[in-house]
Amino acid sequence: MLEREIYHHYNLYVDRQTRIGGYEGFSAQGRYYIIVPILDAHQQKIEDMQTIIRYLMEKGEKDMPLWVANQRGRWVSRVEGRDVLLFELPQMERKERGSIGKQLAEFHRSGEQFPYISEELLRYNQWVELWTTRLDSLQERYRDISVNGPRGEFDFLFYDSFPYYEGLTENAIQYIVDYEYDRNGQEEGSYTITHDRFYAGSWIPIKQEHHVYLKLPTNLVIDHPVRDVAEYIRYLVTEKARSNDISTFLDDYTRSKPLTRGGWRLLYGRLLFPATYFDVVETYYKTSRSSEQAMLLSNLKYVLSVEENHESFMKNFFKISALPREVVNIEPVGWLTKS
Repeated sequence: MLEREIYHHYNLYVDRQTRIGGYEGFSAQGRYYIIVPILDAHQQKIEDMQTIIRYLMEKGEKDMPLWVANQRGRWVSRVEGRDVLLFELPQMERKERGSIGKQLAEFHRSGEQFPYISEELLRYNQWVELWTTRLDSLQERYRDISVNGPRGEFDFLFYDSFPYYEGLTENAIQYIVDYEYDRNGQEEGSYTITHDRFYAGSWIPIKQEHHVYLKLPTNLVIDHPVRDVAEYIRYLVTEKARSNDISTFLDDYTRSKPLTRGGWRLLYGRLLFPATYFDVVETYYKTSRSSEQAMLLSNLKYVLSVEENHESFMKNFFKISALPREVVNIEPVGWLTKS
């Protein structure tokens, strides 16, 4: 089935099917290809991704994929009932790239001063507005359950946990509002190309012994580089990583791309915001597929089970980051100072 559709769309004979970083892939005539499903296939999204790839490659960013058009000259094809993009893996040197932290800093330097900004990509200086909108939506959902009662286990878990995450979100919003007030219009760093949610699976390991990763152009936005730093730390905390792993990542990143005083404050504020909780709950209430809802119920249970890790990390943020609090003028929120 796959072989026939790939030949139909791309005139490529599949020699061998394989898995590449969780995606379907195949080899054809000595070259390797990766099939990437895309949910949002409208033209602006495609053009944005292509512009980003060209810009990063011009800036010398390594390990970017080569986009393959189908025989009709289009970028999106329907394969096995899904809209997909096809990328060819570039020739990758067997050369040590450095740690994730170091490579992320280099990626951010490459993406600085990106000249083309689509409104759909822009997140820079919009955290308070976006977080407030998301909080309002969940507050409405909470009120609905208050009136009508929970309809199932997910509703019950959400209703039980939301007041805590509501408070945490309000802390995060207030923290960023205070930061914006304190900086008084002075810019702290600049925007760059970032990931919507940067975690271990955002880059696909190709030659793991040399830390060589394929950097797909999907799920990218324009924001402050701290976005990726915070989300990767959040991923490590959620995965119950050791404090030393978090310290090493931060150290590797900041050695290559130091954070400004304001950057550290933005990092702390973003880590307060419970993004993973919001992502799971919002996705659940947007889908009607029972299989996806079952997976999201499991995800919510896991998020709730590791919240203690998040609290512990935030309480020990200055120790783990080796950052003197007085240097960046960060005042922890009240509940973090309690034993």
